[in-house]
Amino acid sequence: MLGRLIAAAALVLSGLHAPAAANAAVNDTQSEWLTKYSALESQIGHTAYQNPDSANLAWNESYILRSYLDVYSVTGNTAWLDKLVTHTDQVIADADDLDGDGYLGWSTARYSPVELLNPGFETATTGDATLPANWTRFQDTGTYVYRSTDVPPDVTGSRSVRIVAGENKWKKLHQTVASTYEGGTRHKLRGWGKRTDQSVGRIVLRNGTATVCMLEYTTSTWTYKETVCEMPAGQTYSVWLEHADYTKPGSAYFDDVKLSGMFPYIVHDGMIGLPMAEFIRLVHQTPALASYATKAASYRTFLETEIVPRWQLSSYIGNTWHPIGATEGLYRQSPNFDVFSHTRPSDDLPYNMPLVFAHLLRVLHSVNSDPAYLDRATRIAHWARNDLTVSGTAYVWNYATYTTMKEDLSHANMDLEAFLEFHRRGSVFTADDMTKLKNTFTTKMWSGTVTAPEFSRYVDGTPHPSIPHNQDHMDYYLHSWVELAAFDPQVRTLVVNKYANFTPENSGHLITLSRLLKGA
Repeated sequence: MLGRLIAAAALVLSGLHAPAAANAAVNDTQSEWLTKYSALESQIGHTAYQNPDSANLAWNESYILRSYLDVYSVTGNTAWLDKLVTHTDQVIADADDLDGDGYLGWSTARYSPVELLNPGFETATTGDATLPANWTRFQDTGTYVYRSTDVPPDVTGSRSVRIVAGENKWKKLHQTVASTYEGGTRHKLRGWGKRTDQSVGRIVLRNGTATVCMLEYTTSTWTYKETVCEMPAGQTYSVWLEHADYTKPGSAYFDDVKLSGMFPYIVHDGMIGLPMAEFIRLVHQTPALASYATKAASYRTFLETEIVPRWQLSSYIGNTWHPIGATEGLYRQSPNFDVFSHTRPSDDLPYNMPLVFAHLLRVLHSVNSDPAYLDRATRIAHWARNDLTVSGTAYVWNYATYTTMKEDLSHANMDLEAFLEFHRRGSVFTADDMTKLKNTFTTKMWSGTVTAPEFSRYVDGTPHPSIPHNQDHMDYYLHSWVELAAFDPQVRTLVVNKYANFTPENSGHLITLSRLLKGA
């Protein structure tokens, strides 16, 4: 009875008022985690789904959506599914055909190459410490345009640039955009700025003398701004830092000025699509949820006609699917543009990226039985499985095929989710494989202390090279690791103790709480 009362209180806390008959019995331990989950969800559950940037949707909203499925599985309260539907409807409504290839999806500029050199002004020009390297002054020799140590609080680095109004003429700083910029997509211009006195600072993208887009700064405190710019291929662009009116007294400050293309990323499409696919499967397998069938069908159509074919049939992205031999395969980077670096070390993507998409395909296959989905998903699983290395009684693996750096604890969550999905479907990953992965956690990564456990940054037990264990907060991102408790209860004990006196604050913590609730 006490457990049910605590659960009811938690539901009120989260703003959900479902009929009592909708709730499954919740034991006392589950109630404790439900209370913690509900408190955090009420703070952050609504913060991500209306921002269509694909990085935000993938690394924030997808965790929120999947946590709703977890909590529904424990409580039977369909109010959590209603939240999922509300969020998903908005996420799909915000999908666009940015590149004109006929397929809807999402995009971001967060990871694409920055087409400006020295955007943070950290490096000075040889022989002139006041002038940022790669930038050129306009109508000044250093008296009015120079590097400053006044920097925004949220930017890594120790330098900005200051432009002082003077001599009753323009004082500016500018740089020509790299010729390697990718045409055919929009770009995002972004940066920090502030002003003093009556001046107004501007970051302006120009094509010759024509203004393409700009950012204006009218406050005396550092402010971050961004805007989307149309940049057709084959043009010569430049970015200018200046005043809006040189006759107004004061200074304009700028920092972290960047220009990057907005691109789709298969890992983001996979992360965003996965909770939709899991919802589709849940409704497909649960007759009592027939009222959600229409929504599930619409989400399935969206994934099967927009997201999945996008990565093989898009005229803009190109065919990214690459089969290897008889049993392996993976999705690679687009052959048509660079989304991470103009000097990519390999066309291969890090393991977590194709694996997330394989997970999506595997879940969809359980509904549509499409053999092509199963074939691609299984090939990716074999590709990743064959690159796991035995170390003692555990598995270790690299972040990608092109580096010796080991996979890190956070990205490994995506790997493990896919491994677990295949194992649960009786495919590719055996019980012995899962035991070795569990041993990765307990024999390689765990510090050895039960009451106050810490976990290494990398799967081989290596810590971050410059961050001590007790300051490396990545080791709270444990939502897939905790599911290895199915192969050793100690895993759950360690994660429980990790969260016992911890104040969670973000979506990665939220989904870990929901997994602790689900496994209680």
